[in-house]
Amino acid sequence: MFKNLFFFFYNLVDNLIHQGRIVKFIDNKGIKIVVDIGAHKGEFLKHIKKIKSIRKVYSLEPQKKIYRELLKEIDNKIFFSYNIAISNRNGRQKMQINDFTMTSTLSKVNENSIYFKIKNFILGNKKKKFEFIKTEKLDLFIKKRKLNQIDLLKIDTEGHELTVVNSGLKTLKKTKYLLIEFRQNDLYLDYSSHVLHKLVTKNKFKLVKKFKFPLFSMEDRLYRNTSIK
Repeated sequence: MFKNLFFFFYNLVDNLIHQGRIVKFIDNKGIKIVVDIGAHKGEFLKHIKKIKSIRKVYSLEPQKKIYRELLKEIDNKIFFSYNIAISNRNGRQKMQINDFTMTSTLSKVNENSIYFKIKNFILGNKKKKFEFIKTEKLDLFIKKRKLNQIDLLKIDTEGHELTVVNSGLKTLKKTKYLLIEFRQNDLYLDYSSHVLHKLVTKNKFKLVKKFKFPLFSMEDRLYRNTSIK
């Protein structure tokens, strides 16, 4: 019962407050081409559909069951979807699937983390579940779609963001805005918000805005590519 209330509360805050704030901020920035990595059921997609300048959106979601939900938002004319994850190799990988599917991840979880223990107590994931998914490097995915410029690259991959960015360094050069989730906890092994920020800024991106998720230790950061006018 408590777990269901948590899911409801999180989704409510995400939909009514967090996603709305982000889209309102980027609405006047001429966003036409969007690549949404970690699209889930299309929560972000539903909001960016309201931006009049949008021409094409490419949404990626690796979880098979969740992908079927995402398809409800797809028309294959402006909005396209792919049952795939972006990672450090092309092929197949094992993904941990959580009851709270927004937190399913390719990253290794730090089970000694206090945040993990609290989260596990609330959500009650008693038995680990896994699913083999298709993965591609970001540069290969973009090359296949022949995208010469991306106005907004959104990355929300539950601790896998650093791997995603490293797999797409060529893609970053033709990306105008980068929207990426940052965490201020030790839930995932080999994750560092400091290293992630350093990698992004090293590739000529400047931090524009932070969007703190209400009541949670995470935020989305919007960066702008200073080499693109």
